Amino acid sequence: MDPTPSPSASPTSTAPATPKFDLPENPRVLIVGDSYTAGWGAETESEGWAHVAGSLMSPAIMIDGIPGTGFAWGGGASNERGEQFSVRLRSIAAEQTFTPDVLVLQGGQNDALLRDDARVTAAVEATVSEARELWPGIDIVIMGPSAPEPLASTLKQTNAAVSAAATATGVPFIDASGEQWFNAENSGTFYTDGAHVNAAGHNLIAERFISHWRELTQ
Repeated sequence: MDPTPSPSASPTSTAPATPKFDLPENPRVLIVGDSYTAGWGAETESEGWAHVAGSLMSPAIMIDGIPGTGFAWGGGASNERGEQFSVRLRSIAAEQTFTPDVLVLQGGQNDALLRDDARVTAAVEATVSEARELWPGIDIVIMGPSAPEPLASTLKQTNAAVSAAATATGVPFIDASGEQWFNAENSGTFYTDGAHVNAAGHNLIAERFISHWRELTQ
């Protein structure tokens, strides 16, 4: 009797590797975001995640954080201020004083105010397209909402909308929400006003961001 054939191994699929960035030794890095990038909740602006992470990324850093803004939400109680990320990118490019090699887009939390996930996704895609037109060849990273609990749980759909746009445009997405940087167990340690984190929270964001950054650049 022939031996019973062993089952053949089924092929395994692997996700495409995240593209590595090919950067100069001291890349010019532009970080654009909301109140988190502005350092709200930290005792000083220099303790904000963007300053902490930026100091480890390059000596050539420009930080543009405006509270209450996002990819689609321009700020103000009724979205009337017109300070969406794409608007600010055009302004920075027009000044011609800083030409970035890398763009970090941090946000999405305020875009939840729109209550329109499709519009958020479209705005993220448009922002990426705008950046690529302004600075051909630029490398882009997107980091979604990184709020503590219980707010984080209300932002899951918005986070998914931002993530979908990153995937559609081929941009690496740092998923603070999905990785639960702030969760029910630890949020009390980092919590300030319900929407922001303290200096220790900013430091945690910076550490986690830099871990992903090194995966992209080393």
